[in-house]
Amino acid sequence: MMHTLVDISKNGNLRNTFPFETPAGDVIEDKATLRIARDQESNFNTMIQMLQMRGNITWEMPPQMMELPNLGNHGFSSYYEGKHNTWHFQFFTEQSGVYGDMTDPTQHLVEDFNLVPMITNCTNTAHLPIQTFVTQDLQGTDEQKVIGALAGGVINTYFSYAGPTDK
Repeated sequence: MMHTLVDISKNGNLRNTFPFETPAGDVIEDKATLRIARDQESNFNTMIQMLQMRGNITWEMPPQMMELPNLGNHGFSSYYEGKHNTWHFQFFTEQSGVYGDMTDPTQHLVEDFNLVPMITNCTNTAHLPIQTFVTQDLQGTDEQKVIGALAGGVINTYFSYAGPTDK
């Protein structure tokens, strides 16, 4: 399962006449709300493409948005305090071990998603200092290391594994 502070809402067909409601429940009434819905869909498509780099996936429900009063018991960095919108997406693969081994079944997802660009001007409530999915502590350029050190970590996406499921 993927957990993120990035708006990955699945909006489907956005070619309807104003006003209309998306499958995510947002009302599209003008060009500004249509732009946000398109950006959300772009983030969703980026996520799907990243997940399917290693194998085909299926899902039963689109990403679910939840407003959490506190992120303390979750895998997000301490940089994000207070109440925030979070998105949770449960998916299934055809093969086991696609995203890691038995000791760390999400290892490859963490590596694949880290620093992949995304669009932040959607309905995110968290201030994301870097416009990317961040799944591990920043390493690399001096600028990235400084941002990570000053912020106390900026992980905005993490993965959990619930074990094998027959579908």
